[in-house]
Amino acid sequence: MYKTILTGNLGADATVSNAGDWQVINFNVAVQVRKDFTQWVECAYWRKSDQSVAIADYLTKGKKIMVEGECAADVWENKPKLKCRVLSIELLSSHEGNN
Repeated sequence: MYKTILTGNLGADATVSNAGDWQVINFNVAVQVRKDFTQWVECAYWRKSDQSVAIADYLTKGKKIMVEGECAADVWENKPKLKCRVLSIELLSSHEGNN
Protein backbone atom coordinates (compact mmCIF):
# COMPACT_ATOMS: atom_id res chain seq x y z
CA MET A 1 0.00 0.00 0.00
CA TYR A 2 1.15 3.54 -0.66
CA LYS A 3 -0.03 6.74 0.98
CA THR A 4 -0.39 10.28 -0.24
CA ILE A 5 -0.90 13.34 1.93
CA LEU A 6 -2.75 16.30 0.41
CA THR A 7 -3.31 19.72 1.96
CA GLY A 8 -5.68 22.16 0.31
CA ASN A 9 -9.04 23.88 0.26
CA LEU A 10 -12.43 22.41 -0.52
CA GLY A 11 -13.91 23.57 -3.82
CA ALA A 12 -17.52 22.89 -2.76
CA ASP A 13 -19.50 21.41 0.11
CA ALA A 14 -19.04 17.66 0.51
CA THR A 15 -21.86 15.34 -0.51
CA VAL A 16 -22.88 12.11 1.22
CA SER A 17 -24.43 9.17 -0.60
CA ASN A 18 -25.32 5.60 0.33
CA ALA A 19 -23.96 2.48 -1.33
CA GLY A 20 -25.42 -0.57 0.38
CA ASP A 21 -23.95 -0.84 3.89
CA TRP A 22 -21.55 2.00 3.14
CA GLN A 23 -21.74 5.76 3.03
CA VAL A 24 -19.36 7.75 0.87
CA ILE A 25 -18.40 11.38 1.39
CA ASN A 26 -17.31 12.96 -1.90
CA PHE A 27 -15.43 16.25 -2.13
CA ASN A 28 -12.85 18.06 -4.26
CA VAL A 29 -9.63 19.51 -2.88
CA ALA A 30 -7.61 22.27 -4.55
CA VAL A 31 -3.92 21.65 -3.88
CA GLN A 32 -1.54 24.54 -4.60
CA VAL A 33 1.31 22.72 -6.40
CA ARG A 34 3.14 25.85 -7.52
CA LYS A 35 2.38 29.54 -7.30
CA ASP A 36 0.85 29.40 -10.79
CA PHE A 37 -0.71 25.90 -10.70
CA THR A 38 -3.51 24.36 -8.65
CA GLN A 39 -4.20 20.61 -8.87
CA TRP A 40 -7.79 19.52 -8.24
CA VAL A 41 -8.21 16.11 -6.60
CA GLU A 42 -11.52 14.22 -6.45
CA CYS A 43 -11.78 12.54 -3.04
CA ALA A 44 -13.99 9.73 -1.74
CA TYR A 45 -14.13 8.79 1.95
CA TRP A 46 -15.93 5.46 2.46
CA ARG A 47 -17.40 4.61 5.87
CA LYS A 48 -19.69 1.88 7.17
CA SER A 49 -23.26 3.17 7.45
CA ASP A 50 -23.34 2.56 11.20
CA GLN A 51 -20.31 4.82 11.68
CA SER A 52 -20.64 8.57 12.06
CA VAL A 53 -20.28 10.72 8.95
CA ALA A 54 -20.77 13.90 10.97
CA ILE A 55 -17.46 15.14 9.58
CA ALA A 56 -19.32 15.91 6.32
CA ASP A 57 -20.98 18.85 8.13
CA TYR A 58 -17.53 20.41 8.52
CA LEU A 59 -16.44 19.81 4.91
CA THR A 60 -17.73 23.03 3.39
CA LYS A 61 -16.48 25.15 0.52
CA GLY A 62 -13.25 27.01 1.24
CA LYS A 63 -12.27 25.04 4.35
CA LYS A 64 -8.63 23.97 4.58
CA ILE A 65 -8.11 20.25 5.18
CA MET A 66 -5.43 17.59 5.05
CA VAL A 67 -6.27 14.14 3.74
CA GLU A 68 -4.26 10.95 3.75
CA GLY A 69 -5.12 8.32 1.20
CA GLU A 70 -4.33 6.37 -1.92
CA CYS A 71 -4.29 8.45 -5.11
CA ALA A 72 -4.38 7.39 -8.72
CA ALA A 73 -4.57 9.15 -12.06
CA ASP A 74 -7.58 8.56 -14.29
CA VAL A 75 -8.65 9.82 -17.70
CA TRP A 76 -12.23 10.92 -18.37
CA GLU A 77 -13.23 12.35 -21.75
CA ASN A 78 -9.53 12.75 -22.64
CA LYS A 79 -8.90 14.85 -19.53
CA PRO A 80 -6.58 13.56 -16.79
CA LYS A 81 -8.00 13.54 -13.27
CA LEU A 82 -6.44 12.75 -9.94
CA LYS A 83 -8.61 10.70 -7.58
CA CYS A 84 -7.99 9.81 -3.96
CA ARG A 85 -9.51 7.10 -1.77
CA VAL A 86 -9.33 8.87 1.57
CA LEU A 87 -8.16 6.99 4.64
CA SER A 88 -8.21 9.90 7.10
CA ILE A 89 -9.18 13.57 7.22
CA GLU A 90 -7.76 16.34 9.39
CA LEU A 91 -9.61 19.65 9.62
CA LEU A 92 -7.25 22.63 9.42
CA SER A 93 -10.02 25.29 9.54
CA SER A 94 -12.49 25.85 12.33
CA HIS A 95 -16.17 25.01 11.73
CA GLU A 96 -17.20 28.64 12.13
CA GLY A 97 -14.50 30.31 10.05
CA ASN A 98 -12.06 29.68 7.25
CA ASN A 99 -8.89 30.15 9.31
